[in-house]
Amino acid sequence: MFLICSAVKPRNSSYFSAFFDKFVSLISERSTSANIASTENLIFNSTVFGFSVRSKIEGDISCAFRVSVFIQKEMTTIKNNLLVLFKLKFSILIICFGFFVSKGLPSISHEMWLDTTTFRQSVGKDIQISLKNGQMFKGIGLSYFKSRFSNFYYISNKQKIEIESRMGDTPAATISTGKNGLVTGIYISKKSTITYKSMDKFANFVSEKGEDWAIQKHAELKFPNNNFKEEYYRFSKILIGVGDASGSDTNVGLKHELVALTNPYLISSSDEFSVQLLFNNEPQKNRQITIFERDFENKVSILTTLTDSNGIGKFEVTEGHDYLVDNVILELNDNPKNNVFWTSYWAALTFSASNESH
Repeated sequence: MFLICSAVKPRNSSYFSAFFDKFVSLISERSTSANIASTENLIFNSTVFGFSVRSKIEGDISCAFRVSVFIQKEMTTIKNNLLVLFKLKFSILIICFGFFVSKGLPSISHEMWLDTTTFRQSVGKDIQISLKNGQMFKGIGLSYFKSRFSNFYYISNKQKIEIESRMGDTPAATISTGKNGLVTGIYISKKSTITYKSMDKFANFVSEKGEDWAIQKHAELKFPNNNFKEEYYRFSKILIGVGDASGSDTNVGLKHELVALTNPYLISSSDEFSVQLLFNNEPQKNRQITIFERDFENKVSILTTLTDSNGIGKFEVTEGHDYLVDNVILELNDNPKNNVFWTSYWAALTFSASNESH
């Protein structure tokens, strides 16, 4: 018997060492004469596992067959074990990455919103909902971590359904409903804290969100301009049209909430879209609402409007475009502790303007 075996074995792999030892041992177990006039070529190459084996056995066909069967069984076991190990390690990596990214993002990003690639969906089909954090209606998808939110659910046909995903899932949720109607997804974060290293970043933030009064108040109260803190909460909603998309958004009682007074999936091209801004269930007048509009090419434009005496803001929409409506309310902490002088509440509402039924 003539055997050629070349291999590059992974380091610290007792399993592969055992495999090669057993393989060579099996090759040596020739039970019959080598006078049988036949040659069996057994070729096995695997770049996936980092080694290659090539053997030429002259003589006993049964020996070659036994080797072939052994290799197939052993490599199936190796493949399955490595796939399980790879999936496990990859899942752990994604979970850890998502956790640390989600922990760090609030200090460098602005809006948090719920997003989807299927604002219109057929009855019974899956809808993936992403939790996004970023700027200009562009951001990364955050993973599902129960420790990061106080509530995550959706409402379909007046029924509240809690969203339960696996830790680390991205997108954060996959839902489906067996009935026509407007579906409202709701995400309420837990409290988070940001530290401002300088006054400039805080001033830029409050000016962008229409809360300029905080700059002067901060100075009047002689708060520090460095290393001061703000606590914040997120209240995000998304509207998804299932089937005929009938129905309407409602006030679900969030501390800070944007309520759509128009169904974006039943809107005509001549209609304006209306939202009402509520804080502690009270309409908020003369408040800035920021509207991010995303077109077919993912280009984003921004416009702002002020709410009227009933807390209602109106703006035009374009068929097929996606929208993120955003508002921030900033409050002064009466009894600041640990340099936490401010608390902000963020309301977000996302939808697409589309009257095409599914």
